[in-house]
Amino acid sequence: MTAQGLGQGELTVELGTGFADTEVTVLMDGAEVWHQRGVTTNYSIGLADIVRIPLAVAHASTVEVRVSGAGRRTRSVTSRASDASRLRCDLDPAGNMSIGPAPGEPVF
Repeated sequence: MTAQGLGQGELTVELGTGFADTEVTVLMDGAEVWHQRGVTTNYSIGLADIVRIPLAVAHASTVEVRVSGAGRRTRSVTSRASDASRLRCDLDPAGNMSIGPAPGEPVF
């Protein structure tokens, strides 16, 4: 599947629900492209943060999101970058992560 929108300049990773003072690192093909501490979901909009990865980096084949913090051991989840131009990553109450094509239209 070809990523729609990658030709328009960026890949977007939406950090959605379940983040609470979390340290998050986003990697493309194993190289860190974004890192932030204290990531917390704003439940009024259902997002914690939006990571925009420039086209120059977004040609990579895999996207990995790693989370740690607040007594949580480091976890990671990987998706193929070519699956979508927008990916969404959520944490469930047990701390399990999911990542895949973002549903619906972009929020921001």
